[in-house]
Amino acid sequence: MGRQRVLDCVRGFPVDHPVAAPYMGNYAIGCSGRHPATCQKDALLMAKAQLETWKRLHQEVIVVQSDNYYMAEAFGAPVIHQENRMPVLAGSAIVCEEDIWRLEPVDPRKSGRMPVYIEAIGRISHSVGQQAAVRGCGTGPFVLAGHVLGIERLLLWMAETDGGIQDHGEALHYLFSVGLETLVAFATAQLESGATIVQLADSLASLQVISPQMYRTYVFPYEREFFSRIHPVCQKHDAVALLHICGNNTAVFEDYVDSGADIIAVDHAASLAEAARIVGNRCCIIGNINPCGVLLWGKPEEVASQAHECLEAVLPNRYLLGTGCEVAMDTPFDNIKALLAVTENPTGGTV
Repeated sequence: MGRQRVLDCVRGFPVDHPVAAPYMGNYAIGCSGRHPATCQKDALLMAKAQLETWKRLHQEVIVVQSDNYYMAEAFGAPVIHQENRMPVLAGSAIVCEEDIWRLEPVDPRKSGRMPVYIEAIGRISHSVGQQAAVRGCGTGPFVLAGHVLGIERLLLWMAETDGGIQDHGEALHYLFSVGLETLVAFATAQLESGATIVQLADSLASLQVISPQMYRTYVFPYEREFFSRIHPVCQKHDAVALLHICGNNTAVFEDYVDSGADIIAVDHAASLAEAARIVGNRCCIIGNINPCGVLLWGKPEEVASQAHECLEAVLPNRYLLGTGCEVAMDTPFDNIKALLAVTENPTGGTV
């Protein structure tokens, strides 16, 4: 069954064919005829949308993810919701540094829109059983800090601290720790609801935004702590955990392995072959077809050709064929079908 095949691929066990797992939470919602804005506050609609598309595509990984602010809202970050549009972050929740010390971890079953995703995961998992794996969502401590504090202020405080201009280190590390505690609780709740893959998405920690040293000082310790704490919960529920960070992060791929993640997402900006060389068979890689390249603009046969190149670059290492980031909602349906079909015929031929 699909769920077990996904887990076997991640763990490096023999499988009858590879797995394609494009990151397409919003795309699947659009394929159902709905807009993400109608599903982000309604678990039943979220589940229906994902299941309707799954019945058309029969993909082996269903992604229950849509917007970026389901956790930030729980900490008071102002978010504007509009019909048929994605939510917009309208400011920060922190006025001054003293406000940080009033923050506490929140209950993901009661706070923000995290309960929507937890319930949707439960509904989908119950419906598909072992036929497919369910991938959940989760904002990393660094990204969450950017949402709550403001991205520019977060980066400025780090630069001031590292430059000896003004020390914000204690406040920043407290803010990251609050995010970590909340994410551990959120991921645990998703696993208890039936998620097969939980994730830490720290996209702002891209090396296109911060330096490797900043990553190792402000980001990596919390990622490693997350995977250390969620690992036994994953074992209990026969599940795995994924690290997702956008951009070309080749310089810290070794750190990604050391984080303890079961799966490392490789963005389309990085070399998949180089990632495979660095990571080896120590954990699983997912990626890295450009969602705004051939997948969006090309023809099905071009998508298939690029997918075969990805398989050749990584296999026989532990690997899930995926996209470098989220699939664009306007992606042709036939292109997604072509991508999924490649794993059933990994040696080539007609798609």
